[in-house]
Amino acid sequence: MAAGGPVEELCDEATCSICLEYFKEPVTIIDCGHNFCQDCLTQFWEEPGTEVSCPYCRKNTQQRNFIPNQQLAKFVALAKRLSFQGGNRTEGKENTICEKHQEPLKLFCKQDQVLICGICNRTKEHRYHRKKSLEKASQKYKDLISEYLRVLKKEREKILAYKAETGRECLSLFKQTDAEREKTIAEFRQLHQFLEEQEALLLAQMEEVETEIATRRDECVARLSRKLSSLDSIIQEMEEKCQHSEIEFLKDIKSTLERCKEYKMFANPVTFPSELKWKIWEFCDINPFLEAIRKKLEDTLSSGFPLQKANVTLDADIASPWLILSTDCKSLRNGREYQHLPNNPERFDEWPCVLGCEGFTEGRHFWQVTVGSEENWAVGVARKSVKRKGQLSISPEEGIWAVGKWAGEYKALNPPDFSRLSLSGEPKRIQVSLNCEGDQVTFLDADRATQLFTFSAVSFPRETLHPFFWLQNKDYLTLS
Repeated sequence: MAAGGPVEELCDEATCSICLEYFKEPVTIIDCGHNFCQDCLTQFWEEPGTEVSCPYCRKNTQQRNFIPNQQLAKFVALAKRLSFQGGNRTEGKENTICEKHQEPLKLFCKQDQVLICGICNRTKEHRYHRKKSLEKASQKYKDLISEYLRVLKKEREKILAYKAETGRECLSLFKQTDAEREKTIAEFRQLHQFLEEQEALLLAQMEEVETEIATRRDECVARLSRKLSSLDSIIQEMEEKCQHSEIEFLKDIKSTLERCKEYKMFANPVTFPSELKWKIWEFCDINPFLEAIRKKLEDTLSSGFPLQKANVTLDADIASPWLILSTDCKSLRNGREYQHLPNNPERFDEWPCVLGCEGFTEGRHFWQVTVGSEENWAVGVARKSVKRKGQLSISPEEGIWAVGKWAGEYKALNPPDFSRLSLSGEPKRIQVSLNCEGDQVTFLDADRATQLFTFSAVSFPRETLHPFFWLQNKDYLTLS
């Protein structure tokens, strides 16, 4: 009985999720119980920047916190035997006698592709068919089978190579995800630390203000207490004076009146100055600002900070006279002839450049440009105030962040380095991804979803950014 679905499932269970081959020296991670080849797991953990965690469930663990799995090794050996076993068959003797005529089989009928005997050869069924000797027919079909085997083995090699490449790509994607996870953790830790520091700073400033309020209050209370004590003394003296006889009352009346006149009346001094109250108002004004930041951060993170597809169109009013735009302003080519167009201040005059109509100041946006295999082109982003007249340097210093192809090479336009792009094949479509908040523009192979180059931490000017295009030859650039 041939191997069926259950056997295939059994073999799948005996396969390592890293190399996609049968387990070799299988080990089990103690913390989560998942199994891998010992060499695959060790190699995964030894890669620079890789966190010591399970490659399958991502649970953190300690280095070499695994044990050999002998039972799984026996299971793998059994699965291997089952995968190569075609079932239980009873091998019979080679039948060399015609079942119908009981004569030796000596010929091969080419039309019916069956063995026949001498009597069969004379029957009406095979009389007019072409026949061959067993030796010649066998050699012919051996050659045919050999050709089939060559093609099938080549196909098998392709599948094995693809399987190995899938394993390597899977490992690469795991590492890339791990690296980005570490960056995310680090960024959130820094954000937590920054917020805690700012909270501590604001609370310390509030505490200073509260201390100043309490100090001024205590000084005012002490001053008022002294004033009340002095006033109570004079009042008591006056009341006692009024209780005396006329003679005693009028004695020293002059000095008594002078003391009353000399008493300074209370003038409501300023206890809490306006500078102190302004500080309190600033605290009140900061809280709505913090609330707005919190809401924006919540909205951004809850929505996943979506990457939005931009519907880019070319701005015909600023396009260089060397460029010819399509009627829908979705493609351009270099006409090699200078057109007589209005020389408005916004138009590029000498360099064959054009910007997109759409401008961006915040968020994440992307657009794709079909570049084909031609040369002498560049795509990217540029600030709105980029130079339009005369000679132009396509560089970040001029406010342009772009990649392109010329002299047969794909490069980033970041002089003096002119970094070569990381290619896995010649790109036909370039995706430009603009992250305004992250001060980053990334270029990707749109068909392979592979990163080509990134301008990061570029400190974009706080002005509108537009899609940028430069084309020197007659070739086309088309917005996808």
